[in-house]
Amino acid sequence: MAGKTRKLHQLVPVHRNGKAYVYRTKWIYLGKWDGEEPSAGAIDRLGQLKELWAVDPGARAQVSTGLYLFDLWQAWESSPECPTRASRNDFERVERLLFGSETSHGPHATTRVKDFTARDLRAWQSHLCGLKDDRGELRLGRDTIRRCIKLVRQCFAWGVVEGKVDQLHAAALLLVESPAKGKVKEGKKRQSLDRAVADKTVPFLSPPLRDAIELLWLTTARPSEVLGLRAEDIRRTETILLRGGAKLDLGQEKVWAAVLEEHKTAGKGFERVLFFGPKSQAILSSYLDCAGYLFKPREGRAFQLAVQAEKQTTTGKGSRKPVKGEVGKRRPGEFYTSGALQKAVRLAAMKAGIPHWTVYQIRHTASAAIMDSHSKEAASVYMGHRPSGITGSYVGNDLRLAAKVARECG
Repeated sequence: MAGKTRKLHQLVPVHRNGKAYVYRTKWIYLGKWDGEEPSAGAIDRLGQLKELWAVDPGARAQVSTGLYLFDLWQAWESSPECPTRASRNDFERVERLLFGSETSHGPHATTRVKDFTARDLRAWQSHLCGLKDDRGELRLGRDTIRRCIKLVRQCFAWGVVEGKVDQLHAAALLLVESPAKGKVKEGKKRQSLDRAVADKTVPFLSPPLRDAIELLWLTTARPSEVLGLRAEDIRRTETILLRGGAKLDLGQEKVWAAVLEEHKTAGKGFERVLFFGPKSQAILSSYLDCAGYLFKPREGRAFQLAVQAEKQTTTGKGSRKPVKGEVGKRRPGEFYTSGALQKAVRLAAMKAGIPHWTVYQIRHTASAAIMDSHSKEAASVYMGHRPSGITGSYVGNDLRLAAKVARECG
């Protein structure tokens, strides 16, 4: 419900998070706050609003023709409507490439909102497509550029609602098309992985990561799904309730399961169930007696220290010295992240003298093997893909088929 409308003489700038606002039924952004006083632009803006409300007390704030694009961006970023789920890296990338820094100004550091047209957005998009790294290769991919352009458009859309941007001006930015094929760095299609080559890296990994890699092969799960497993998540002889009211008896199916609460399609109302067959159960059995996450970094760190101790002497040149994670300030986390696993695999591949590969290739290769041995539907269900069609949206995936695959392959 709107607040009480204040009289004109009661309207004064208020300092909020380094910015100047005025309250008249709601908070209205005026401009920057310099030191202990509002900026001159904020005072001028308040004067314009008072003149407007003196003629029409119920009028909305007019679109500011002198508002800078950087001020609009900051006001939107600090507002509750700013999408918090967007990556912080994307926000920082847009700010750096659009406005620059204190030492190096960007192409639109001093551009006003009314002067930033669809042509300017298209030119900036072309600039992003042409950025290159130190090796002379294109730096930003299509998806990264798409997210940057989307953030700029969202900022202008918020400005329309707040009365800071003309609606037709913001709509014109939607006319800028995506970069043509061949004008931007395209993502590479994930390739299959030779299991025999990948297994050469396993001896150079710590025991927890070896078991995590093996579970990825057996379950076709995403790395985050396996690394985030906890002992209390594993169900062995229970009956789980499936979508649509059906029940699945794990004891009768002779499989274990883990129903994940957080996964890629959680926001769309679909369950993600990992099934563990005999091979997976043999790996998990040694971890179920401990509480918390199954694969603990401190156990991997203890293995690394033990290996180092065998190679080092206790006296003389090259003697063993304290290392991070043992007596230093840095401590291992509670669980492994996908990035930590990928880094360990990269280092292990270097030690093994084989080409670099990624842990995400395991899911691609293992699912292809299941499709060959069973069917495409079985591979899709076992991987936890979103069910297709109206019927699939009602009843979900056929988890009994997934349990069968786990019993025979996992």
